[in-house]
Amino acid sequence: MKDNKHKSGFLAEGMRKSWRSMSLVIGILGVCGSILAAVPSVARADASQNDANEAFAPVLKLEGKARKEINAIANMIAPGSKMVPIDATKASGEMCMLETVTKHNMVHFSQTPEQTHEDVVYFINPAQFIESGMDITKLPRHPSELGKMKPLQWYYYDGTYVEPHQGSQLNKAFVIMSVDVK
Repeated sequence: MKDNKHKSGFLAEGMRKSWRSMSLVIGILGVCGSILAAVPSVARADASQNDANEAFAPVLKLEGKARKEINAIANMIAPGSKMVPIDATKASGEMCMLETVTKHNMVHFSQTPEQTHEDVVYFINPAQFIESGMDITKLPRHPSELGKMKPLQWYYYDGTYVEPHQGSQLNKAFVIMSVDVK
């Protein structure tokens, strides 16, 4: 009996640490998502200079904390960072930031958050959830269509079908959650 108490206490402490780590990651990504969801889409590469200037005008006018936050986000995807931007607009109208160390964490930002309740979509490596004793397969199955996620609901994606936000089969498991910003 004493061993079971010790094991369950150990598991509970491990889960608290994993959830704190996961909460930190989610919090950082949430701040990024909230800011980027409010910023207009980046001009297409083939757009004229005027179109590019118009697209960036609201960002360039930012001052104080908002400007610092945008600069912090820009530094995340600057050359040499461990985050890379991926254009997923053909699949979902979203831009993606992929963490490049494990290539198993990413966040998508809708270019038109007023048109969906899937404004920010987090794709998280489920390893810490599993190590903490969670059976991620008991989470609801991630919908195979855009617009079907309930905000703030965790989903399980097993990697075996086309993930609609990315537009491809990812071939690895994720826990996925969306946030409705607008």
